[in-house]
Amino acid sequence: MKRRVQRGLSVSPEQNQRIKALSERHQISEAAVVRQLIDAALPFAESGQAIDHARLVTLIEYASLALDTLVHRLSPADAEPLLERAIANARTYHAPQG
Repeated sequence: MKRRVQRGLSVSPEQNQRIKALSERHQISEAAVVRQLIDAALPFAESGQAIDHARLVTLIEYASLALDTLVHRLSPADAEPLLERAIANARTYHAPQG
């Protein structure tokens, strides 16, 4: 395990509840939730980008739907195996870390 640096952090009661809920949902520690959120947001902040969650989700959904449409039109036999592989990869490579 990597050595960690201890930092104090105050959050609002609402943020605290949201962190607790994510911790319970993903069965990881609250500290792990906060570390994952920091890891997700830091690259945007470091590059000078504002984080517009609605736009990010819209872009992800658009790209996903566009690609899904193309695969179903150009190679329908590959559509289901690709989805199954994507789900397996998500579980393997993107599972919550405790």
